[in-house]
Amino acid sequence: MPKVAVIGANGQVAAELCLLLRKLPGIDLVPVCRNPSGSAFLRYSGIACRHGLIADSREAPRLIGDCDVIVNCALGTGTPSEIRAFDRNLLHNLFASSPEGAVVIHCSTLMVHGDPRPGRWIRYRNPYGRAKLAAEGRVRAESRRFNKPGYTLRLGHVCGPLQNISNKIRREIAAGQVVLPDVDTPSNTVYTVTIVDAIASILAGKERPGAYDLTNVPQWSWRQVYDFEGRCSGQPFQPSIVPRGSPSSFSSHTRQMIRATLSRLGRTESVRQTLEKCLALAPKAVNDRAQATWYRTRARAEIAALAATPTPSPELSWIRMDIRPLSCLRPTEVLIADGAYARMTDGAGCRWPKDLPIVPVSRAVGPADLMQTDRVSS
Repeated sequence: MPKVAVIGANGQVAAELCLLLRKLPGIDLVPVCRNPSGSAFLRYSGIACRHGLIADSREAPRLIGDCDVIVNCALGTGTPSEIRAFDRNLLHNLFASSPEGAVVIHCSTLMVHGDPRPGRWIRYRNPYGRAKLAAEGRVRAESRRFNKPGYTLRLGHVCGPLQNISNKIRREIAAGQVVLPDVDTPSNTVYTVTIVDAIASILAGKERPGAYDLTNVPQWSWRQVYDFEGRCSGQPFQPSIVPRGSPSSFSSHTRQMIRATLSRLGRTESVRQTLEKCLALAPKAVNDRAQATWYRTRARAEIAALAATPTPSPELSWIRMDIRPLSCLRPTEVLIADGAYARMTDGAGCRWPKDLPIVPVSRAVGPADLMQTDRVSS
């Protein structure tokens, strides 16, 4: 029976993966969290956890030294250089401290493909996408160095019963505030059942090592996602359909970037103080004109906010980003219909961990209160 370690199991995505993975026959699940408080939700749900820092080379052998498969959902925080240093140490330890022949599955993001907005000539990567791309390179390098299979799963918007995106959509439906573009686009979403199916496919030896883009199978449109979440929550809804708007041209995109840059500069403390000093020395007519310009600008912004029409969230118009999908996955709808989410967070038999204090609360505590937020999705 292979031991499957899930690193960063206190995170939102990883915690739900653990709840689903424990249902798979023939595996021994080993969630790894930084500390006992981070593992409270999983242990409350009856799943034993290990505690420690994988990025610490002294602790890593104890945590994963007997694990055959390692699923890395850990997320570094801090500055870009700190995140890269964290990923470098952690990924090295995953390969160096795991047994010979162990399989490493690293969770990345579709944002490594760059800016997903439509109409972009050059798709620049944001700092998050660049850091994740660097981590993918580290997976390849460590895989060659230790001669162990390395897989990278680039996740899109992760959905599921415990995920923020699904909860946001259900709140919009409940409030009657669903706004969708008139052009239904691919959603780049991936439900957690499909992530688990990808892990199971790798465990079965159906996929070759490498980097893969992971979305629903087949890819769902945003209206399919909203329809599904509406059915799950038992809330029929009538969305407001609004024009998506045409993609910006290269010249207009350049003007937008220049305006945004100037606006950011104008909001910095040093620039604002310099302008105030200059105005203090300027004639009264110049000061009066500057003040009048400020009042007009603020009034236009407030009036525009009052008259603004509902606009769909930007991600509802993003381009399709799955370039290299896995080949042996089952349809997402079939996985859900098979009952993968049934009784996933059932409270029957749950027990509060004895090593944690019981804190009185004035409201009902749900699963989200016991998990720490994860940003592995885009």
